[in-house]
Amino acid sequence: MADRTPTSSFCSTEQRLQRVQARVPGFPYVQMRLVRMTYRLQKTLRDKTNAALKKYALGDTHYLVLAILYGSLDETSTATELSEACNEKPANLTRVCDELAAKGFIRRSPKPGDRRAVMISLCDPGRSLIEQILPEVSADVTSGYASLTPAELEQLASLTARVLDEIDRCD
Repeated sequence: MADRTPTSSFCSTEQRLQRVQARVPGFPYVQMRLVRMTYRLQKTLRDKTNAALKKYALGDTHYLVLAILYGSLDETSTATELSEACNEKPANLTRVCDELAAKGFIRRSPKPGDRRAVMISLCDPGRSLIEQILPEVSADVTSGYASLTPAELEQLASLTARVLDEIDRCD
């Protein structure tokens, strides 16, 4: 895979990192460049997701909750598991779930045998909505990977998983 230069909008970030590298001995330029690229990619993907969801009056976290529940066993998850899967703080997830519940897309119930835990389940209107929007949002957010071959996609996934595993191991 050829090394590609990011768009000009990322060049200013690279220039700042190069100036830091010149001033700080041992500065991990390559790794920090990857960190900044990852931040940029994540923000761009969130922006694309939000743009696709605007006509449904939903945000990306609403979409994530619905999609995660849709892919969960029995379309149900504990609030804690959902918060971790969404990478959202519990307070924000509570707000999002309040909004989804008010629209009839999800329901909350106590976990059998543990009333302290809350179970969140997808309702029929939520299932219909996620089935409608999932193909559209998926197409929008995955378009950036169109130039990668299946082997390159697997390699990128493998390398990203290794980085995530290392970060998790260090926490």
